Parts: sequence; C-alpha cells; structure tokens
Amino acid sequence: MSKNKNQLARFRRIHELLTLRKGSVVAPDELCRACDISRRTLDNDIAYMRDAFEAPILWDKSRRGYYYNQPFDLTAQIALNLEDVYRLHLAVETLAQFEHMEGFNGLRETVEKIRRGVNGWVRSSAASSAIYFEPVTYSGTEHLPLLLRAIEERRKVRFPYQSFRQESPRSCELSPYCIRQYDQRWYVVGDTPQYDYLKPFALERIVGKPQLQPDFFEIPNDFDPIVFFQHIYGIHPAPLSEAQTIVLRFSRLQARYFLSKPFHPFTLLDEDNTGATVQMNVCVNIELIRKLASLGAEVSVLAPEDLRVRMAQFHQDALEMKILKPLDKSMAHF
Repeated sequence: MSKNKNQLARFRRIHELLTLRKGSVVAPDELCRACDISRRTLDNDIAYMRDAFEAPILWDKSRRGYYYNQPFDLTAQIALNLEDVYRLHLAVETLAQFEHMEGFNGLRETVEKIRRGVNGWVRSSAASSAIYFEPVTYSGTEHLPLLLRAIEERRKVRFPYQSFRQESPRSCELSPYCIRQYDQRWYVVGDTPQYDYLKPFALERIVGKPQLQPDFFEIPNDFDPIVFFQHIYGIHPAPLSEAQTIVLRFSRLQARYFLSKPFHPFTLLDEDNTGATVQMNVCVNIELIRKLASLGAEVSVLAPEDLRVRMAQFHQDALEMKILKPLDKSMAHF
C-alpha cells in the first residue's frame, strides 16, 4: 500500500513541475531528483500517466525534456485515496459480472476504462487478482431490455415458452410486473390468462424473441415486489393466505451460519449452547423443502406437523432412489 501511495505522490509531483514550467520543459534528471526515483521508474510513471489518465505529456527532442502540450488537471483524475481505489476496484469487478447482459453494452467501454485506471493502482499488489467470482453463465438476459420496456410502458408481451415439464413450446401472453434474479437465473413475473396467480417465467426458457403487444395493462397500485416475495422462499409465488408459521431448530454450528446469513426473514425464539430455534412466516413449497433437506441433520422441523411429514417423505423418497446394483470398485472410495 505504501508503494501505491508513493506512486500517487510522484504523479502529483511530476504534474506540479510540468504545470509550473509552462512554455518550457522539465529535464528527466530534475524529475528524478524531485521524486527521488530512478530514470527507469520515471519512464514507467510517465507511461502510466499517459495511459491511465490520458496526461498530455510529450518529449521535446531538441530541448531534451518533458512538457504538457495542453492544459491538464491531474487532480480531477486521481482525487481518490487508496481506500477509495480498493472500493472502486471491488465495485467495478462486481459490475463486470453482468457483462453478459445485452443492456450492459452501452456501459462496457466505460467500465473497462475505469477498470484499467483502477487496476493501475493495484496491479502490483495482491488485490489485482484477489477478487474471484463463482463462474456463472446466464441465459435469456438478451430479453431484459424489451421486458423492462414493457413494464415501463405497461405493454403486454407474447413469447414462446418451453417449460421443463412440456415437450414443446407454447405461446404465452404476459402482463409483466417485475424482473427478479434468483439462484443464478433471471425471471419475469406477471399476470397471464393461463394462471390465476402471478406467474414467474425463466428468461432462459423463452425460446423466441418476446413481442410487444398493442394491448396495455395496469399494475395494481398496491403491488410491491418486496412485499410480494417476503413470504416466499424461492421464486414460485403463492397467495399470502397460504403462508404458514414454521418453527425450525438448528444445530449449534448451523445456527451460526443461519444467523449470520439467513435464507429467509425470521424471529429468533431462543438460542443456547446447543443451537437456535427460529420462527418464519413462509409458504411451504418444494424449494423450501429442498433447502431444508440440503441441511440434513443440522436442522429439525418442530412445526407444523404436516411439514414434518413432508420432510420425512422427501428423505424417504431420496433413500429409495439409491443405486440398486453394487457400486463400481473404482467409485467405492467416494
């Protein structure tokens, strides 16, 4: 970090000398003495200032010195401290995870320019390659601009949709209410004649280009996506009337994981050295059952009884899916 701070100070000193020496040049030796650096470091600094900040630094062969060929404000370019730089580095790399989206095209050049500038400050440190995101491949995001337009203009859309449960696509007409990203998939949620509830459609399963329809619709004034999904775990919506009070008991270790990053809003009923008991108001759907099942013996359903029965049946069904023939010897150690 001190190296980057020193580099920042050198840039400012070089800038001050070049600005003060209007109409003349600054010799390399003078710049080296002022910054207490070698000629090689000076050459690298000037090359970086030209590349990252577009500093108009030129070399005058006859006078053998550097000069600005036009007014330049370095302060506006690097009015950041190192903490700002690292925050910006994290923000840019996070934003870059959405480069696959068609709507990102207009921002790609800007983000890349910021990235080049920020990487220059951290490229010599571990931070330059320290951020690693889980590789994710999104499909269907090319439909987002049109769907967002449909929501903005309150226009119905029609598209062919290939459900996992169906052998062939079917045409769907939708009044889109909102877009939701969940579990590495994008969904559009809205009202459709085929269902008596707001239906989510995975963008990756829209097999043709959505078409704006001439028909308009109104989104109810009381619709709020946050409120709408607050009693749902997962993506598949259900009426608020179907929400139940469920009580879960987590093991001591799993309680720490859950309390630090809960998968659904909850009320803590008690916590001791053996674990924690929480209460949720949530609709019981297959996504919730799968989530609880993934925790195995680290969670116990205390209520309601029908959920306890469903969880037991889910685990029993999994047990009956076991391989009936003996394992291959090469796989026996897994």
